[in-house]
Amino acid sequence: MSGHHHDEPVFIRKHGRFVYNPRNPVGRLLMGVSVVVVVGFVYHLFDDARWSEGEFRDAVREAAVRLEAEPQFLRGYLGYEERIEDAVKGTGQGPEHTVVRVEAVDEPDAAGADGADVFEISTDDVVTPYCMRVSPPQSEPDVLRLETVRVAVEVAEGPC
Repeated sequence: MSGHHHDEPVFIRKHGRFVYNPRNPVGRLLMGVSVVVVVGFVYHLFDDARWSEGEFRDAVREAAVRLEAEPQFLRGYLGYEERIEDAVKGTGQGPEHTVVRVEAVDEPDAAGADGADVFEISTDDVVTPYCMRVSPPQSEPDVLRLETVRVAVEVAEGPC
């Protein structure tokens, strides 16, 4: 062997495993590429685990369109909160596993003259909540009631 780096193998056996050989330029290149790939993959996972402001805004607006598009079947105590949350998550925007909070706003001045139910939609990942007005207001809870309603939805950026 002449002692040139070309004589060094790309992989060497160390502790019973094959590893990159740092004495070979191709081995060094593969080590660097491996680090870049791992960092990129971790960044991708982290980025997909949180809502961005734009993703959340688009999801809430798309959820409003979806809620208006089809009649809503309401059973018993399950009201609009669960429907709104499912519609936001069902848009395909944002992270796959996430917590979306939908809270009813009970302030009389928030409902306005039309008596619409008002909900604040938020998540820990974004700063800006959204205010959703749904009319007609949901009926009084009744375990035996099965109700089909067509809703009108308005969305505003910011707290209710």
